[in-house]
Amino acid sequence: MGSNAGRPTSPTAAALGGRLMQLVGDRDAAQFSFEISRVCAEPHPDGERPKYGEVLAWVVDAIVGVVIARLGAAGPGERFILDLRFTDGGYVDVDALPASARWVLRTVSAFLAEDHAEVERSLTAEQQFDLTMRAETLADALIWLDFVLGVDLPDPPDVTTA
Repeated sequence: MGSNAGRPTSPTAAALGGRLMQLVGDRDAAQFSFEISRVCAEPHPDGERPKYGEVLAWVVDAIVGVVIARLGAAGPGERFILDLRFTDGGYVDVDALPASARWVLRTVSAFLAEDHAEVERSLTAEQQFDLTMRAETLADALIWLDFVLGVDLPDPPDVTTA
């Protein structure tokens, strides 16, 4: 149960996203850089490798899915608000983040808030990224996914249904 990132996720995009996550977990920087470069260096011959946008969509979908799975879905009249803090408790200025990290945070936040206009704006902007921005954004999204998978959160409360 994730965002579906506005696009269908192909099995090859999911497989490659999973492979990239494995490289993040293994801390294999050389292979990670190589794979990120290959994903971002479009165009790919049809069927050879998934497109950059498909892989990024899979990662965004996975982040949203993990957040919802860990915290539970927002109830009626509720919404998620992502708040970044430093380890000392101070707030992170989102506008001071690199553009790639801002894109990930704002896109995930928009999906969680069900802000369809912001989601559309974000996905349209992503299609215009140059090669460097693509690589930075995909790497940041993968690192964020690795982080949210590793955060120690309590299980969501049990929900009773009638």
